[in-house]
Amino acid sequence: MRIENLQAPLLRSLLAALPKAASGFSVAEGETAPARAPLPQGTVAAQPLNPSVAMLVTLAAANPAIERRRKQAADAERGIDMLDKLHREIVAGVVAPARLQEIVEWAQTFEPSDNPVLASILSDIDLRVRVELAKHDIQA
Repeated sequence: MRIENLQAPLLRSLLAALPKAASGFSVAEGETAPARAPLPQGTVAAQPLNPSVAMLVTLAAANPAIERRRKQAADAERGIDMLDKLHREIVAGVVAPARLQEIVEWAQTFEPSDNPVLASILSDIDLRVRVELAKHDIQA
């Protein structure tokens, strides 16, 4: 696998995260392995905690939009799960006040997304939450 055009700190982090032994990456004949850039004098080289953790941290630091979308998707899933639990309680005939309070808290912390597809999904979930709360005379 060849990855090109990476910034030097990102490239060093990714190379440091690779296992020292058989990493599954090879250098083709006639090519040389990428040399690690020397650290400035007085700098201590940090040892990677875990290859997968180091890579995830590096990638998250390189693109915070991915982390933001992941959190928004998790928030949408949480809203759907709460609505599903509320539906089951309504069908059973007993709605727990704790469930309604959980839904109110979700509605109060709702943040629209800048991604148009995710924003549409989140607004649909938010509308359904508000309808269910209105059925129980609760405003969020």
